[in-house]
Amino acid sequence: MGGPGVIDGTEHPETDNFLPCQFVIDGVTYSSSENYFQCAKTINELDREKIFNSGPGNTCRLAGQTVGLRSDWESVKVDEMYKGNLAKFQQNEDLRKLLLESGKGAVHFTRSSHFWNHWNDLIMQRIRTELRQNGDDDARCAAEIREAMEKYAQENK
Repeated sequence: MGGPGVIDGTEHPETDNFLPCQFVIDGVTYSSSENYFQCAKTINELDREKIFNSGPGNTCRLAGQTVGLRSDWESVKVDEMYKGNLAKFQQNEDLRKLLLESGKGAVHFTRSSHFWNHWNDLIMQRIRTELRQNGDDDARCAAEIREAMEKYAQENK
């Protein structure tokens, strides 16, 4: 599970949710976007600490499979993945630069489930266009993906 996205035939490690990097959300410093995402699903502090301390990569994902899920998880999980990745790129200049230099090609993920390959594609494209802010095409792309995410959330409440 996990792995970098491919843009115009080239793997881009900065897009990998397991990539170790630090960023802060709500006063907590996370070790990867996966670490944030897995912590976001928990219903109690003990489970959150277990995941938080498991690290940035696959051990974090595996720890997340052993905890109870918050009742609204299905409707918020895509947005939580977006939130973690957005913070990663906003707070890590080197990663943001790499993402912005990746061009305009579609982002393709292939090493996860069909569900997450699809949503990670869209999440990365949305973040890249939002950070780039390069005219009407970027604004339209970001808006379309945001609407798709909102539709998913509504359909899964």
